[in-house]
Amino acid sequence: MKSRFSLIVLLSLLPFVTCAQFAFSVSERLRSLRMEVNGEWNAMPVVQLDGDDVISFSFDEMSHEYNRFIYRITHCNADWTPSDLHEIDYLEGFNNMPVEEWENSVATTQLYTHYTFSLPNENVSLLLSGNYKVEIFDDEDGGETPVAEFRFSIVDPRVRISATVSGDTDLSLNEDEQQLSFIVDCSGYSIASPSSDIIPVVYQNRRVDNAVMGIKPTYITGNSLEYLHNGKLIFNAGNEYRRFELTDPNSPSLNVEEVAVYGDEYHALLYVDKPRKNHSNYIDENGRYFVRTLEGYGSPIEADYVHVHFALDTPYTPDGDYYLFGDLTNNAISPLTRLDYDTEGGYYHTTMLLKLGLYNYMYVWMPHGGNALKTSAVEGDFYNTDNEYLIYIYHREFGARYDKLVGVHAINYRLEDN
Repeated sequence: MKSRFSLIVLLSLLPFVTCAQFAFSVSERLRSLRMEVNGEWNAMPVVQLDGDDVISFSFDEMSHEYNRFIYRITHCNADWTPSDLHEIDYLEGFNNMPVEEWENSVATTQLYTHYTFSLPNENVSLLLSGNYKVEIFDDEDGGETPVAEFRFSIVDPRVRISATVSGDTDLSLNEDEQQLSFIVDCSGYSIASPSSDIIPVVYQNRRVDNAVMGIKPTYITGNSLEYLHNGKLIFNAGNEYRRFELTDPNSPSLNVEEVAVYGDEYHALLYVDKPRKNHSNYIDENGRYFVRTLEGYGSPIEADYVHVHFALDTPYTPDGDYYLFGDLTNNAISPLTRLDYDTEGGYYHTTMLLKLGLYNYMYVWMPHGGNALKTSAVEGDFYNTDNEYLIYIYHREFGARYDKLVGVHAINYRLEDN
């Protein structure tokens, strides 16, 4: 095992990728970006208009020096492009406010400062439904380019959504895909042209790379829009996410083979992963991760950072690349998450600096010249995989300057429910 540690090259100098995820950093200085709704770590990033919901944002800056970070709020359309609204239309109070809550880490080998803020707060409240992005700027850099971004939504529930997921699709029967169907009940809500004014967006496990947007209803029956037997709503089913847990840097835990200290930094070696030929029965969190530590009082500032080493035992394939994937990579691929092949050891590997906690992850494949990630190469696709589907329903009225969010629905496919 020591030889594996010595062969792995840390990739900490490679840049983060920018992409339209729910939370991402464009600077390796900022890590562990989190959004929580009413203190719930796994809640979808949606709050209700004029309700009592509070959404909190947090991130770590990898030093013990105070940095003056500014957050800027922008209203966006269904596709996350900025809407045509002015700030005064969607925001009451002040924009471009400093992140005023911060704490230095305590008794950690990796020094960091934990920053937090919440919306709404005493300085600002939001007035309209729809999508919002919160950009983080480092005031020391002049505040011109965001170093991180969070994306969340505000819903004004006007429609009701019912949905089903089945492994029996229009293309295959209980094989490697799942088909989502849903009905939007617009009773009591006036829509001039339902087929063109309603914009559905669907996410599988909060991934953006395979999100579906703007499909048309199969049927319009009375006050209902029915999205049935639509080929765009057939998703590769994937497999349950792999998991590891590391809550004590001095003791291996779930799927962790060895923990060692090199210099003054912790390194955790996971057990070597292999391609999966069968569906896994593990219970997962659909790609999420949860930061926690057994040290001290379990505070966010007491959890240390560890260099986590991933290894995949599969033959070298020259016509594409394998990537680590999940919320731990912001559900995006980048040079940082690409696996390198070790010719001497005969396996792929990569390393990530991660905060102590419970993590889900998987391996995806991108063929050279391709534009769609594939789970089948390593994880397999199995119709009975437990997946989460989020359905967002937007309404763009004729002549309007923004997309209202009028309904949100979450459904998990579980075989025992079907």
